[in-house]
Amino acid sequence: DEIIFRLTDGTLIRTEARVASPRVLRFTAFSLPISLPKTESFRIRGGENLERTLPELVKVGTDHDSTKEERDTSRAAFNFRTAEVLSILVLPLLALALGIPPKRSTSALGVFLAIIMIVAYHKVNEYAQAVGGLGKIDPVLAIWIPFTVFTGLTLWMFYTIAFVPGGQPIGALERVFSKLGK
Repeated sequence: DEIIFRLTDGTLIRTEARVASPRVLRFTAFSLPISLPKTESFRIRGGENLERTLPELVKVGTDHDSTKEERDTSRAAFNFRTAEVLSILVLPLLALALGIPPKRSTSALGVFLAIIMIVAYHKVNEYAQAVGGLGKIDPVLAIWIPFTVFTGLTLWMFYTIAFVPGGQPIGALERVFSKLGK
């Protein structure tokens, strides 16, 4: 019900409003007991797809004894989580493609564009999860089509910067923004 916080070679200073000078205690060893919170004050886990693990989401999503709403929300949550995790694997390629500015440019347009792309992709996925959870569209289509577009665009940009001589995936945007800046 409690843990012991053991401190060594220190100084404890206590200040109180009603005491003019602080109390100082130097110690070589000090044990401070800390009471743990009562487990009864926490609610029971479960009931929400947010708290379920991936195997639990698969089980509920394929279980014919579950309601249609539970199956839809579980399938949407599973696909959302899987797509979000897999999209992390392409983020280094996006960082390389958009983090390298064109020659003779000091613009950070690529970094700004990368932030917008990542946030927009995440918001599209959240919307797809919500719509898929309502059963209005198949979660597989709603989530994996944006993933495919995002990944394809990222791979194209990386290929352009890495393998096309003098290639710059956002070169046209850089030229437009430099003209607007002038």
